[in-house]
Amino acid sequence: MSKSSSQNGSRGAGRSRAAIRTILKNSGPADASTMAEELGIAPMAVRQHLYAMQEEGLVSFEEKAEGRGRPTKYWALTDAANAYFPDAHGDLAVSLLTEMREVFGEDGLEQLLAARTEDQKKTYKKRLKGAETLEAKVGALADIRSEEGYMAASMPAPDEEGAYLLVENHCPVCSAAATCQGLCKYELELFQSVVGRGVDVTREEHILSGARRCAYRICPKRKKAAR
Repeated sequence: MSKSSSQNGSRGAGRSRAAIRTILKNSGPADASTMAEELGIAPMAVRQHLYAMQEEGLVSFEEKAEGRGRPTKYWALTDAANAYFPDAHGDLAVSLLTEMREVFGEDGLEQLLAARTEDQKKTYKKRLKGAETLEAKVGALADIRSEEGYMAASMPAPDEEGAYLLVENHCPVCSAAATCQGLCKYELELFQSVVGRGVDVTREEHILSGARRCAYRICPKRKKAAR
């Protein structure tokens, strides 16, 4: 097969799967035959696309018995498929922050961010309960942040014994953070609070400053040298 034929096939599969996603989004669970009729392609082709989408975690099915014969598979989108549809959360967050600043002023916005951070501290500390070592705490923190969409990871710092790096490869609130720098400021306060006393948390890389990622060094406080 030529390179152009392969590319055309990939584009065709992409269009078909996009059409399947649209049908399931608009109409809810459906079987392959019904979707095939709507798309004007063979049911077997639709099933092939569905199984490929299932491997990607985008669809799942439920079998329903309908008279004699094998149960019919009714396919539905998973939450992961939402990434293929418009998402105005970023625009909404920016708009709300802008309105809050205009209505409540900088002091009012600061109070709201502080209150939000206090709620986060309580939630995070519950999740870190039982993590005794600094390594365990940073690892648990990375798990929480990954669940929130930050694609986070923890690792020992390569250049300092006893220190760890918390790396966030994605910022799901980047638009909001660009509008309100207080979000990043309170993020540092949050991390410092949940890892506990006797620990320093410093941001070494920052997406909003042009870095590829955000990275934080978390290490025991350095003892001051005696004079």
